[in-house]
Amino acid sequence: MRVIVADDDPDTRVLNMRAIAHEIPDLDIVEVADPASLEQALSAAPDLLVTDYDLRWTDGFQILTRVRDAHPHCHAIMVTGTGNEDLAVRAMKAGFDDYIVKGRNQLKRLGLTARLVLERGQTQRALSENRDLVLAELYHRLHNNLQIVISLIRQTEKTLRDAADRQQLADLRQRIQALSSLQEQFYRSPDFRRVEFGAFLGELAERLSALAPIPVTLVAEIEAVELPVDVAVPFGLLANEIITNAVQHAFSDEAQGGRMRVRLQRQGDRCVLTVEDDGRGFESGLRSQPAGMGLHLVERLAQQIDGTVNIEDTHPGTRVSVGVAL
Repeated sequence: MRVIVADDDPDTRVLNMRAIAHEIPDLDIVEVADPASLEQALSAAPDLLVTDYDLRWTDGFQILTRVRDAHPHCHAIMVTGTGNEDLAVRAMKAGFDDYIVKGRNQLKRLGLTARLVLERGQTQRALSENRDLVLAELYHRLHNNLQIVISLIRQTEKTLRDAADRQQLADLRQRIQALSSLQEQFYRSPDFRRVEFGAFLGELAERLSALAPIPVTLVAEIEAVELPVDVAVPFGLLANEIITNAVQHAFSDEAQGGRMRVRLQRQGDRCVLTVEDDGRGFESGLRSQPAGMGLHLVERLAQQIDGTVNIEDTHPGTRVSVGVAL
Protein backbone atom coordinates (compact mmCIF):
# COMPACT_ATOMS: atom_id res chain seq x y z
CA MET A 1 0.00 0.00 0.00
CA ARG A 2 1.04 3.58 -0.67
CA VAL A 3 0.87 6.49 1.78
CA ILE A 4 1.49 10.20 1.18
CA VAL A 5 2.73 12.21 4.18
CA ALA A 6 2.44 15.98 3.62
CA ASP A 7 4.04 18.47 6.02
CA ASP A 8 6.35 21.44 5.48
CA ASP A 9 8.40 20.60 8.62
CA PRO A 10 10.94 17.88 7.70
CA ASP A 11 11.33 16.70 11.32
CA THR A 12 7.57 16.28 11.72
CA ARG A 13 7.37 14.41 8.42
CA VAL A 14 10.03 11.94 9.55
CA LEU A 15 8.31 11.34 12.91
CA ASN A 16 4.94 10.81 11.24
CA MET A 17 6.44 8.42 8.70
CA ARG A 18 8.17 6.39 11.42
CA ALA A 19 4.97 6.17 13.46
CA ILE A 20 3.00 4.87 10.48
CA ALA A 21 5.72 2.45 9.36
CA HIS A 22 6.04 1.07 12.89
CA GLU A 23 2.34 0.22 12.97
CA ILE A 24 2.09 -0.97 9.32
CA PRO A 25 5.25 -2.59 7.92
CA ASP A 26 6.03 -2.79 4.20
CA LEU A 27 4.40 0.48 3.22
CA ASP A 28 5.51 2.67 0.34
CA ILE A 29 5.60 6.08 2.06
CA VAL A 30 6.08 9.21 -0.04
CA GLU A 31 7.05 12.60 1.44
CA VAL A 32 5.39 15.81 0.26
CA ALA A 33 6.99 19.13 1.22
CA ASP A 34 5.93 21.46 -1.62
CA PRO A 35 3.67 21.62 -4.70
CA ALA A 36 6.22 19.93 -6.95
CA SER A 37 6.63 16.91 -4.67
CA LEU A 38 2.84 16.65 -4.34
CA GLU A 39 2.41 16.43 -8.10
CA GLN A 40 5.18 13.85 -8.28
CA ALA A 41 3.56 11.82 -5.48
CA LEU A 42 0.31 11.67 -7.43
CA SER A 43 1.91 9.85 -10.35
CA ALA A 44 0.73 6.61 -8.70
CA ALA A 45 -2.49 6.04 -6.77
CA PRO A 46 -2.14 6.42 -2.98
CA ASP A 47 -4.20 4.47 -0.48
CA LEU A 48 -3.85 7.04 2.30
CA LEU A 49 -3.06 10.75 2.65
CA VAL A 50 -1.72 12.06 5.97
CA THR A 51 -1.50 15.85 5.88
CA ASP A 52 -0.89 18.71 8.24
CA TYR A 53 -3.63 21.32 8.40
CA ASP A 54 -1.48 24.45 8.09
CA LEU A 55 1.40 24.38 5.61
CA ARG A 56 3.27 27.46 4.46
CA TRP A 57 2.25 26.98 0.84
CA THR A 58 -1.29 25.63 1.27
CA ASP A 59 -3.55 23.85 3.76
CA GLY A 60 -4.72 20.28 4.28
CA PHE A 61 -8.09 20.90 2.63
CA GLN A 62 -6.47 22.03 -0.61
CA ILE A 63 -4.14 19.03 -0.58
CA LEU A 64 -7.09 16.68 -0.04
CA THR A 65 -8.93 18.27 -2.96
CA ARG A 66 -5.92 17.83 -5.25
CA VAL A 67 -5.39 14.22 -4.20
CA ARG A 68 -9.08 13.29 -4.54
CA ASP A 69 -9.26 14.95 -7.97
CA ALA A 70 -6.52 12.59 -9.14
CA HIS A 71 -7.43 9.54 -7.04
CA PRO A 72 -11.01 9.71 -5.68
CA HIS A 73 -10.78 6.60 -3.50
CA CYS A 74 -7.80 7.70 -1.41
CA HIS A 75 -8.43 7.81 2.36
CA ALA A 76 -7.21 10.78 4.40
CA ILE A 77 -6.17 11.81 7.92
CA MET A 78 -5.60 15.41 9.04
CA VAL A 79 -2.97 16.24 11.68
CA THR A 80 -3.15 19.68 13.27
CA GLY A 81 -2.18 21.71 16.30
CA THR A 82 -5.56 23.48 16.25
CA GLY A 83 -7.87 21.29 18.27
CA ASN A 84 -11.22 23.05 18.01
CA GLU A 85 -14.57 21.48 17.16
CA ASP A 86 -15.27 23.73 14.18
CA LEU A 87 -12.14 22.56 12.38
CA ALA A 88 -12.87 18.92 13.25
CA VAL A 89 -16.38 19.16 11.83
CA ARG A 90 -15.10 20.93 8.73
CA ALA A 91 -12.47 18.23 8.21
CA MET A 92 -14.99 15.38 8.44
CA LYS A 93 -17.41 17.15 6.10
CA ALA A 94 -14.58 17.67 3.61
CA GLY A 95 -13.99 13.92 3.50
CA PHE A 96 -11.21 13.23 5.97
CA ASP A 97 -11.54 9.82 7.63
CA ASP A 98 -10.10 11.08 10.91
CA TYR A 99 -8.62 14.09 12.66
CA ILE A 100 -5.62 14.01 15.02
CA VAL A 101 -4.56 16.85 17.32
CA LYS A 102 -0.82 17.26 17.86
CA GLY A 103 0.28 16.41 21.38
CA ARG A 104 1.88 13.84 23.69
CA ASN A 105 0.17 10.77 22.16
CA GLN A 106 0.03 12.10 18.63
CA LEU A 107 2.46 9.64 17.04
CA LYS A 108 1.03 6.55 18.71
CA ARG A 109 -2.48 7.54 17.75
CA LEU A 110 -1.43 8.42 14.21
CA GLY A 111 0.03 4.96 13.57
CA LEU A 112 -3.01 3.20 15.00
CA THR A 113 -5.46 5.44 13.13
CA ALA A 114 -3.63 4.93 9.83
CA ARG A 115 -3.85 1.15 10.27
CA LEU A 116 -7.55 1.26 11.12
CA VAL A 117 -8.36 3.56 8.19
CA LEU A 118 -6.49 1.35 5.72
CA GLU A 119 -8.09 -1.83 7.08
CA ARG A 120 -11.52 -0.23 6.86
CA GLY A 121 -10.77 0.78 3.28
CA GLN A 122 -9.76 -2.78 2.37
CA THR A 123 -12.99 -4.10 3.88
CA GLN A 124 -15.06 -1.56 1.96
CA ARG A 125 -13.34 -2.46 -1.32
CA ALA A 126 -13.93 -6.16 -0.72
CA LEU A 127 -17.62 -5.54 0.02
CA SER A 128 -17.92 -3.35 -3.07
CA GLU A 129 -16.30 -6.00 -5.27
CA ASN A 130 -18.60 -8.70 -3.88
CA ARG A 131 -21.62 -6.46 -4.41
CA ASP A 132 -20.61 -5.79 -8.01
CA LEU A 133 -20.18 -9.53 -8.65
CA VAL A 134 -23.63 -10.24 -7.24
CA LEU A 135 -25.20 -7.43 -9.29
CA ALA A 136 -23.46 -8.62 -12.45
CA GLU A 137 -24.83 -12.12 -11.91
CA LEU A 138 -28.33 -10.77 -11.23
CA TYR A 139 -28.28 -8.61 -14.35
CA HIS A 140 -27.04 -11.56 -16.41
CA ARG A 141 -29.78 -13.88 -15.13
CA LEU A 142 -32.48 -11.24 -15.57
CA HIS A 143 -31.35 -10.65 -19.16
CA ASN A 144 -31.55 -14.39 -19.86
CA ASN A 145 -34.98 -14.64 -18.24
CA LEU A 146 -36.28 -11.74 -20.32
CA GLN A 147 -35.04 -13.49 -23.46
CA ILE A 148 -37.03 -16.59 -22.45
CA VAL A 149 -40.16 -14.47 -21.93
CA ILE A 150 -39.66 -12.84 -25.35
CA SER A 151 -39.37 -16.27 -26.96
CA LEU A 152 -42.55 -17.51 -25.24
CA ILE A 153 -44.49 -14.44 -26.39
CA ARG A 154 -43.24 -14.89 -29.95
CA GLN A 155 -44.41 -18.51 -29.94
CA THR A 156 -47.82 -17.44 -28.61
CA GLU A 157 -48.15 -14.82 -31.34
CA LYS A 158 -47.92 -17.53 -33.97
CA THR A 159 -50.92 -19.37 -32.52
CA LEU A 160 -53.29 -16.39 -32.61
CA ARG A 161 -55.62 -15.91 -35.57
CA ASP A 162 -56.81 -12.40 -34.77
CA ALA A 163 -54.46 -9.74 -36.20
CA ALA A 164 -55.26 -7.21 -33.45
CA ASP A 165 -54.40 -9.75 -30.75
CA ARG A 166 -51.14 -10.60 -32.49
CA GLN A 167 -50.26 -6.91 -32.68
CA GLN A 168 -50.92 -6.40 -28.96
CA LEU A 169 -48.60 -9.28 -28.12
CA ALA A 170 -46.01 -7.96 -30.56
CA ASP A 171 -46.12 -4.55 -28.85
CA LEU A 172 -45.68 -6.22 -25.45
CA ARG A 173 -42.77 -8.27 -26.80
CA GLN A 174 -41.11 -5.11 -28.10
CA ARG A 175 -41.41 -3.41 -24.71
CA ILE A 176 -39.80 -6.38 -23.01
CA GLN A 177 -37.10 -6.40 -25.71
CA ALA A 178 -36.35 -2.77 -24.86
CA LEU A 179 -35.97 -3.71 -21.19
CA SER A 180 -33.69 -6.58 -22.16
CA SER A 181 -31.50 -4.23 -24.20
CA LEU A 182 -31.23 -1.87 -21.23
CA GLN A 183 -30.26 -4.80 -18.99
CA GLU A 184 -27.47 -5.60 -21.42
CA GLN A 185 -26.20 -2.02 -21.12
CA PHE A 186 -26.29 -2.32 -17.31
CA TYR A 187 -24.23 -5.50 -17.54
CA ARG A 188 -21.63 -3.78 -19.73
CA SER A 189 -21.40 -0.69 -17.51
CA PRO A 190 -18.49 -0.43 -15.04
CA ASP A 191 -20.87 1.31 -12.61
CA PHE A 192 -24.11 -0.62 -12.16
CA ARG A 193 -25.83 2.51 -10.83
CA ARG A 194 -25.58 4.29 -14.20
CA VAL A 195 -25.94 3.35 -17.85
CA GLU A 196 -24.73 4.81 -21.14
CA PHE A 197 -28.16 5.67 -22.52
CA GLY A 198 -26.95 6.87 -25.92
CA ALA A 199 -25.66 3.42 -26.88
CA PHE A 200 -28.98 1.82 -25.94
CA LEU A 201 -31.00 4.44 -27.85
CA GLY A 202 -28.91 4.01 -31.00
CA GLU A 203 -29.46 0.24 -31.04
CA LEU A 204 -33.17 0.68 -30.28
CA ALA A 205 -33.72 3.18 -33.10
CA GLU A 206 -31.94 0.98 -35.64
CA ARG A 207 -33.86 -2.13 -34.65
CA LEU A 208 -37.27 -0.43 -34.68
CA SER A 209 -36.75 1.49 -37.93
CA ALA A 210 -36.00 -1.83 -39.66
CA LEU A 211 -39.51 -2.98 -38.67
CA ALA A 212 -41.29 -0.15 -40.52
CA PRO A 213 -43.87 -1.28 -43.13
CA ILE A 214 -42.10 0.82 -45.78
CA PRO A 215 -38.42 1.79 -46.24
CA VAL A 216 -37.49 4.41 -43.63
CA THR A 217 -34.28 6.42 -43.59
CA LEU A 218 -33.02 6.79 -40.03
CA VAL A 219 -30.98 9.85 -39.05
CA ALA A 220 -29.49 9.33 -35.58
CA GLU A 221 -27.89 12.27 -33.78
CA ILE A 222 -27.12 10.74 -30.42
CA GLU A 223 -24.75 12.10 -27.79
CA ALA A 224 -23.15 9.90 -25.14
CA VAL A 225 -25.23 10.50 -22.01
CA GLU A 226 -24.99 8.55 -18.77
CA LEU A 227 -28.20 8.25 -16.76
CA PRO A 228 -29.00 6.72 -13.36
CA VAL A 229 -30.67 3.32 -13.57
CA ASP A 230 -33.94 4.58 -12.04
CA VAL A 231 -34.18 7.21 -14.80
CA ALA A 232 -32.85 5.07 -17.66
CA VAL A 233 -35.52 2.34 -17.37
CA PRO A 234 -38.64 4.56 -17.67
CA PHE A 235 -36.86 6.78 -20.22
CA GLY A 236 -35.94 3.71 -22.28
CA LEU A 237 -39.52 2.39 -22.29
CA LEU A 238 -40.73 5.88 -23.18
CA ALA A 239 -38.31 6.07 -26.13
CA ASN A 240 -39.52 2.66 -27.27
CA GLU A 241 -43.16 3.84 -27.28
CA ILE A 242 -42.43 7.02 -29.22
CA ILE A 243 -40.23 5.41 -31.87
CA THR A 244 -42.57 2.44 -32.26
CA ASN A 245 -45.49 4.81 -32.81
CA ALA A 246 -43.63 6.65 -35.56
CA VAL A 247 -42.58 3.41 -37.23
CA GLN A 248 -46.06 1.84 -37.14
CA HIS A 249 -48.31 4.82 -37.85
CA ALA A 250 -46.44 7.70 -39.48
CA PHE A 251 -45.68 6.25 -42.90
CA SER A 252 -48.01 4.90 -45.58
CA ASP A 253 -46.57 5.75 -49.02
CA GLU A 254 -44.25 2.88 -49.93
CA ALA A 255 -43.12 4.56 -53.16
CA GLN A 256 -42.11 7.74 -51.35
CA GLY A 257 -40.61 6.03 -48.27
CA GLY A 258 -40.05 7.92 -45.06
CA ARG A 259 -37.49 9.70 -42.94
CA MET A 260 -37.14 9.60 -39.16
CA ARG A 261 -34.71 11.62 -37.04
CA VAL A 262 -33.83 10.47 -33.51
CA ARG A 263 -31.83 12.96 -31.48
CA LEU A 264 -30.44 12.72 -27.93
CA GLN A 265 -28.60 15.76 -26.61
CA ARG A 266 -27.67 17.65 -23.49
CA GLN A 267 -29.34 21.01 -23.07
CA GLY A 268 -27.91 22.61 -19.95
CA ASP A 269 -28.82 20.42 -17.01
CA ARG A 270 -31.32 18.36 -19.01
CA CYS A 271 -31.24 15.45 -21.41
CA VAL A 272 -33.65 15.81 -24.33
CA LEU A 273 -34.89 13.04 -26.62
CA THR A 274 -36.49 14.17 -29.90
CA VAL A 275 -38.15 11.85 -32.43
CA GLU A 276 -39.23 13.53 -35.64
CA ASP A 277 -40.76 12.03 -38.80
CA ASP A 278 -41.98 13.38 -42.15
CA GLY A 279 -45.08 11.18 -42.21
CA ARG A 280 -48.77 12.02 -42.27
CA GLY A 281 -48.86 13.65 -38.82
CA PHE A 282 -51.95 13.82 -36.60
CA GLU A 283 -55.34 13.06 -38.06
CA SER A 284 -58.06 15.63 -37.43
CA GLY A 285 -59.32 15.64 -33.85
CA LEU A 286 -56.59 13.36 -32.54
CA ARG A 287 -54.15 15.98 -31.26
CA SER A 288 -54.77 14.98 -27.63
CA GLN A 289 -54.59 11.25 -28.40
CA PRO A 290 -52.24 10.46 -31.31
CA ALA A 291 -53.29 7.23 -32.96
CA GLY A 292 -51.37 4.18 -31.82
CA MET A 293 -48.96 6.15 -29.67
CA GLY A 294 -49.90 4.90 -26.24
CA LEU A 295 -49.90 8.51 -25.01
CA HIS A 296 -51.19 7.51 -21.61
CA LEU A 297 -48.19 5.21 -21.08
CA VAL A 298 -45.78 7.87 -22.33
CA GLU A 299 -47.18 10.43 -19.89
CA ARG A 300 -47.09 7.98 -16.96
CA LEU A 301 -43.46 7.08 -17.69
CA ALA A 302 -42.54 10.76 -18.02
CA GLN A 303 -44.16 11.49 -14.63
CA GLN A 304 -41.98 8.83 -12.98
CA ILE A 305 -38.84 10.74 -13.94
CA ASP A 306 -40.27 14.29 -13.71
CA GLY A 307 -39.99 14.56 -17.48
CA THR A 308 -41.76 16.93 -19.86
CA VAL A 309 -43.47 15.74 -23.07
CA ASN A 310 -44.08 18.01 -26.05
CA ILE A 311 -45.89 16.84 -29.23
CA GLU A 312 -46.04 19.01 -32.36
CA ASP A 313 -47.50 18.79 -35.84
CA THR A 314 -44.67 19.80 -38.19
CA HIS A 315 -46.60 19.68 -41.51
CA PRO A 316 -45.63 17.19 -42.71
CA GLY A 317 -44.89 14.86 -39.88
CA THR A 318 -44.73 14.89 -36.11
CA ARG A 319 -42.10 15.92 -33.58
CA VAL A 320 -42.11 14.47 -30.07
CA SER A 321 -39.65 15.77 -27.47
CA VAL A 322 -39.09 14.49 -23.94
CA GLY A 323 -36.74 16.20 -21.46
CA VAL A 324 -35.46 14.87 -18.15
CA ALA A 325 -33.06 16.32 -15.60
CA LEU A 326 -29.51 14.95 -15.63
